[in-house]
Amino acid sequence: MKISAVIAEFNPIHAGHKILIDEMKRENDAVIAVMSGNFVQRGECAIFEKGERAKAATGCGVDLVLELPAVYSLASAEGFARGSVNILSACGCVDSLYFGSECGDIEKISLCADALNSESEDFSKVLAEKLADGLSFPRARQEALESVLPEGNILDMPNNILAVEYVRALKKLQSKITPHTIKRVGAGYNDTDVIGKIPSASAIRKLIENGKNANDFMLSSFSSPVFMKDFDIIVSSRLKAISKEELCSLPDCNDEIASRLKSASLYNTFSDILENASCKRYTQSRIRRVLCSMIIGNNFKTLPSPTYIRPLAFNKKGSEILRKMKSTASLPVAARGAVLKDDPVFNLECRATDVYNLVRGIDGGKEFDFTPVS
Repeated sequence: MKISAVIAEFNPIHAGHKILIDEMKRENDAVIAVMSGNFVQRGECAIFEKGERAKAATGCGVDLVLELPAVYSLASAEGFARGSVNILSACGCVDSLYFGSECGDIEKISLCADALNSESEDFSKVLAEKLADGLSFPRARQEALESVLPEGNILDMPNNILAVEYVRALKKLQSKITPHTIKRVGAGYNDTDVIGKIPSASAIRKLIENGKNANDFMLSSFSSPVFMKDFDIIVSSRLKAISKEELCSLPDCNDEIASRLKSASLYNTFSDILENASCKRYTQSRIRRVLCSMIIGNNFKTLPSPTYIRPLAFNKKGSEILRKMKSTASLPVAARGAVLKDDPVFNLECRATDVYNLVRGIDGGKEFDFTPVS
């Protein structure tokens, strides 16, 4: 069986995702997705619960959905990619990884990945200079890469950044998984306006948050949505109570960010805190990730290696893949949370789900009851 994989949030699943899944189906026998849980990489809650999103994915052609734990889904692009690729490699049966990109050029992506992995002296020097000038890390890194590699300009687009990080992670692992990129179609990743027939997930979420009908743009129906404004009292109360030292222990946080957050703690909404804590050097995405890590108790300052593979949903073919993984996987495949009760990565996942469910009016402890959707 020729198995392909995609790394996604499906937040929510839409026509752009379907184009990629259909392309994978044409060239492979099966599709595995590694999907973020209830918090996502831009530093926000997922608009719909992970079990619903996983079920929607299998309804749109994905055969097996695996969980990307919160410790990775709330990491920087590099950590997000590293965690996802490590999980896929641990499956021991994945042949190829597909991802969208604005450039659609795997050679350019590979060149950038090699340059970032090698970290030449010239690159490191320019990076240090740009950071000293007060640029954010993503912007400083892009300009440093452009100084040593003309193709480095592709890092000005979000899907290209993730594509480069996926290839970097594959190369570092010396993985046998082959990367494939498909040029992104439709609206841009960060476009919040409905453009054409394939708006971005950001635009769809904005429609829903504004109380408008987005059913024409989603490929599945879902229950009530969740937004970061629903966490206002949790975020503001936690930020008021936490010490600067505790903030510094969170991933993506440092002394300056902690100081900015404590200064912003007099505000009572997530949006006001974010607006007053972010700046040119520290992007809103980074500040959002710190705040999400704060409310779920993510104290993994150093990103851990994956310790398990957890299925969220599967169909008949996905069930065959899971059976195959019993002999190919290098990590335990854990369908039931009870077997992971002593695992620190899973314990963080439990806290993330409990906090997510708190604003939904649902009691805690649901991770131990969760069973994959089939």
